[in-house]
Amino acid sequence: MKKNHNTITASQVTGNILVVLPKFIGDAVNCTPSLQLLKNLYPNKNIILLIRPHLVEMFKRETDYSIIVDERFNKTQPVSIWAFAKTLKATNIQVAIIMRNSLSEAILCFLASIKYRVGYAKNGRSPLLTHKLKLNENHHYIFRYCRLVNEPHDNPFSSIPKTVLVKEPSLLIPKQNKKSIGIYFGGKNKGFRHYPNEFSFIAMADIAKNIDCTFYIFGDNGELKDAQQLHQQLNQQQVDSVVLAGKTSIITMIDAIGELDLLLTIDSGPMHIAAAFNIPFVAVVGLGTSPWSVVAPKVTNAITLIANGDQLLEKDIINEIKPHHVSEAALKLLNH
Repeated sequence: MKKNHNTITASQVTGNILVVLPKFIGDAVNCTPSLQLLKNLYPNKNIILLIRPHLVEMFKRETDYSIIVDERFNKTQPVSIWAFAKTLKATNIQVAIIMRNSLSEAILCFLASIKYRVGYAKNGRSPLLTHKLKLNENHHYIFRYCRLVNEPHDNPFSSIPKTVLVKEPSLLIPKQNKKSIGIYFGGKNKGFRHYPNEFSFIAMADIAKNIDCTFYIFGDNGELKDAQQLHQQLNQQQVDSVVLAGKTSIITMIDAIGELDLLLTIDSGPMHIAAAFNIPFVAVVGLGTSPWSVVAPKVTNAITLIANGDQLLEKDIINEIKPHHVSEAALKLLNH
């Protein structure tokens, strides 16, 4: 096959490879298939992940990649884009795969004098990119990230690898004869994605009537109040639950999710973590931040409950998914 004149040929790349990762947990998980493609292309090259400080834990166990912390986002002493570009320039980077679509990431790689700069032609970035791809909004996010690796190298791959993370045994989820069921329905801070506590409680109580289990309620500090309220309701019905909201770092949350028998979740980072570990999950999807078709995990051991009724008020869309829908889906996965 004749090579495109703009093709990056792996054999001609002598420097390091930089991957600018997104800032959200789920997006970072969805980049892992593209990282596997890069490793196949450059098995003997140093692949460097540029990661925001709060996500470093997710990848620090990886042995196939190096990490540079993006000090522009250091909360105590952030550095300027100029200073950070100078740091990157001294790292012998020849190829940059820019997974984020922001203008600042393209400026950074341009200022760092990286020879090949690959990204989507968004937000006025085209003049700063050597390989600019037109974004198709209908493409799945995982497809988009893999395309940034595949297309500039003249499409050597024909399929997408699975998402993957590295985990260790969790101290938060004890080994027991009961089923361990994780809960992440968000809090009111998740807006229209949040599954109401009154619905969550009914679904969880129904599951507990049918199967011996412990519920582990995940969340951040902003979701602690909702988690505690749900925990109190369950306690009143003598349903076993543990509040992990506000008590986990990203890495301890990752390890805990990896020990579950099932996760009940909204469209979220925890959902993508479960998918990476092949943990069955029920996804409750109302009005999300992206169309479900472009973010849905590429797994077969999950049941998605999508609100598809006639609600005209956005706040009521997720209420179309009733508690018995959630409990029936959960029991189906657990029994299977």
